[in-house]
Amino acid sequence: MSEGELAELHIAAQGSPGQVVWPGLFPRPRAKLARLLLASTGVFDAAALIQTASAQYGGDTRRGSKTSRRYDAHDAVCCALVHPAIAMEARAALLVRLLPAPRGRRGWRSRKKTWAILRWAAQHGYVDPSHLPSALAACLSLPPPGREPSRPLPPQPRGHDGALACFAAVWPRFASHLFRERRRAAWLDYPGIAELGHRHFAAFQSGCRAPFVPGVFAAIEHVLTHGDDPAQNLVVVGLFEAAQGDAYRAGDIGDRYEATLGKNARRAWADLIEGWTGPGIRDLAAWRNKAAP
Repeated sequence: MSEGELAELHIAAQGSPGQVVWPGLFPRPRAKLARLLLASTGVFDAAALIQTASAQYGGDTRRGSKTSRRYDAHDAVCCALVHPAIAMEARAALLVRLLPAPRGRRGWRSRKKTWAILRWAAQHGYVDPSHLPSALAACLSLPPPGREPSRPLPPQPRGHDGALACFAAVWPRFASHLFRERRRAAWLDYPGIAELGHRHFAAFQSGCRAPFVPGVFAAIEHVLTHGDDPAQNLVVVGLFEAAQGDAYRAGDIGDRYEATLGKNARRAWADLIEGWTGPGIRDLAAWRNKAAP
């Protein structure tokens, strides 16, 4: 790497691994990638990098200025795992220290990210699983949380329960939420499926590639093809009404969401739009054109 390229990377990195970036606190992906590339060349001090990656995780409850606060320095962990002066044994020891962090000290998002880093490092050869305790090494063969294989869809969904079972089969996190809310006697079918519609559209809009995104599209088509009237009504009146409002406001992304629907789902989607807006208005683009002055 040339001196000019290194200089450009230093500018893009906006500091060292684990260092805050004013005014947004967390470094953006561009800065994190620049830090990672610099670390792979051995630019940063290895001992300081290990110290930052080990110590800068959670526990910061101060309400001071952003420049005085810390964040969970996942970028420092990644940089330590690619640094050529840090041996495989030291990399494994770092992960062993970080992964069992108590729940009260780190939130589930932080712990989930550390597990994702471990899988990434093992996949690309930055960590040798043979240097990890057997329990941690065994976890590398398991799917990450939220990506468990989908269960088979009920062949003929009946009623609200049948429709909900289809979405629970393709979205493990929704399945857990549904179970908890029903156990608390707090679940309501239509508000609950509407919230699923909002969250699914938000995931699609963000470009999320998790299996549940296409899985929900498949579940929608399945219910509207094989489900009985109550099952289909829950999807159309509950999920579609919620998703359509979001898609209408989202412009081109909303149109792409509409185009991703299956054949029967697209027909039901169009019928719903026409029912609200008038004869002949059967897609989002026509709906927007009608509303335009």
